[in-house]
Order: sequence, then C-alpha cells, then structure tokens
Amino acid sequence: MITIKTYLKVAVLFFTSTYIQAQCEVFKSEISDVQQYMTQFSQLSDSLSTAVEIASFDASISTARKNTKTAMLLIGQAVNAADEAVILASEAQYDSQTCGLEDAMSYTIDAERHTIDSRDFSTEAFENVKNAAKANNLGNLQYYMRKAQRLMKEAQSSADSAVYAADNAHYSCSHDVAHLSFDR
Repeated sequence: MITIKTYLKVAVLFFTSTYIQAQCEVFKSEISDVQQYMTQFSQLSDSLSTAVEIASFDASISTARKNTKTAMLLIGQAVNAADEAVILASEAQYDSQTCGLEDAMSYTIDAERHTIDSRDFSTEAFENVKNAAKANNLGNLQYYMRKAQRLMKEAQSSADSAVYAADNAHYSCSHDVAHLSFDR
C-alpha cells in the first residue's frame, strides 16, 4: 500500500512539473511574439517619421497631404501591431504566473504596461493624422501632424521599453538558477 502511494505521489509530481514546463514554453512563445510585434511597431514608427516630418513642415499643401496619407497607412499598421502586442502581453502576463518565477512575472508586467502605453499613444497619434487628412488648410494639417509626431515619439519610446522588458522576461523564464541574471 505504501508503495502504491509513493508511486502515485511521484506520478502526480511528474505530471505537475510537466504541465508547468509546458505553460512556461507557452509563456516564452507569447513573450517572444510581444517582442516581435513591438519591434515591428518600432520599425513602422521609423518608417513613418519621414512622412510625418515632411507633412509637418512642408510649405506645399499637396506634398503635405500626400505624406499625411502615407503616414496614415503606416501608423494604422503600427496601431495594429501594438494591439496584437497588448493582447499577447496580457496572455503572457497570465501565463507567467503559472511558471512561478518572480523575475519573469515582473518583467512581463512591465512589458504589458509599455505595450499598452505604446498602443494608447499611437492610437491618439492616428486620430491626429486622420484630423490632419481632413484639415482644410496647411496650418491645421501641420498642427495635427506635429501633435502626432510628438505622440509617436512617446509611443516608440514605450515600444522600445516593451521590447527590452519582453527580452528580460523571456531570458528570466528559466528554472535553472545559473541561467538567470548576475544580480542573484
């Protein structure tokens, strides 16, 4: 009877550790996707910065409108990438709790917070670009584009912070102490 109980305890322990390891692998995949989407967001932000700069300061309304449309397309893609990152960061934050590693949970919370900030800033910037596209004169167009430009700088800064936090979360999601950072 004692032997059967021992075998049952070992089996439960084995299946529990296998389940936790599987959840940690899901977490690693999700946090890697967050990092990829935020990297894509940063690349799109870099790409649209030229169009926004030209639209913000060009003396020709036709050139400014053309660049506003280009910026609207790119910023729309950036907002979509940020939306995906927020969803994945939320899921990763939930799954990080299953892994039970405090560093991974902490970094994941940071990544989620920064992705949300990035999404919020870029969404507001997108609204300003849409207002610029509807503007009747060059002054209003440039006003909205400059406002969008400032917001996108904040969004890109948040995206870069999210990439950093996601990288740290992925790196710290190991049950092997030798793999963790030097400050242990």
